[in-house]
Amino acid sequence: MPYRTHRPAAAAAALLTVVGLTAALPSDAAPRKPKPIKGTYDVTLPPDPTANVGTEGCAGVIPVSEDRHPFTVPAKGMLRVQLVSPDPSGQAFDWDLAVLDEGGATIGLSAGATAAEEVLLRFKRKEKVLLQACNLAGLPQATVSYTFTYS
Repeated sequence: MPYRTHRPAAAAAALLTVVGLTAALPSDAAPRKPKPIKGTYDVTLPPDPTANVGTEGCAGVIPVSEDRHPFTVPAKGMLRVQLVSPDPSGQAFDWDLAVLDEGGATIGLSAGATAAEEVLLRFKRKEKVLLQACNLAGLPQATVSYTFTYS
């Protein structure tokens, strides 16, 4: 007698397994946001000796006193960029920090007369930007840190 399988029983067992696995998953589980993207880098830039710096942050600064760091905003969310340079004398050494769009236009600026600057920007979609640090009259070293938080 040829060997025969009982297909309805096998199909029922497979269906019960799938139903059991589905029941074990929470039905209201919302997709999780990705973890924030964080980074830090150091810049070493001499102060701009020309004093030709404009009032718009890094406008007019000589190229050796400026750093542009590319960053891709991955999606909708908030980008926070900070620059900190030592100021041991408390004489308000001056750095500026900007975020530029891909074409080089300023979309965020922190231009206080201090060695600490911060820019906070909200983005609606993926976008390439440049993080721009400029040493106007500060010590040569600074640290730039950024955090992108998905929304």
